[in-house]
Amino acid sequence: MEIPRRQALIAGAAAIACIIALQAFNSVACYEHTLLTFLLVLGVFVLAPLLPAIVSLFTANPLRAVGACLLFAPWLVFAYYVDCVRPYQGGGASMIYVAVLLWGTPCAIVGALLTGPVMRLFGLSVAPRR
Repeated sequence: MEIPRRQALIAGAAAIACIIALQAFNSVACYEHTLLTFLLVLGVFVLAPLLPAIVSLFTANPLRAVGACLLFAPWLVFAYYVDCVRPYQGGGASMIYVAVLLWGTPCAIVGALLTGPVMRLFGLSVAPRR
């Protein structure tokens, strides 16, 4: 089955928007960040893991952005759990966003790389550029 390129681009952009919304939820619900602090955290800790998804939008298969976001999102959920749900266990400042950066980036790369073969396995393809 061939997916129209426009729909693939919209799905990839929506996946990236969902990641940004997830980080916005973390910033507002847990950390009570201002808009400036949210943008700073987004640029420092979330932009690098989102780069594979952003680059994927400009490839032959924009749906790779969805795969990158699917494997990166659990790291943001884990950061929320560690800092906001789990009781504080002492030991100083939280370093969970360092893990988000260091482990989320390779996960996003793997997600982007595996999306193509998985799509071919299920007989899916994206229409070529015009």
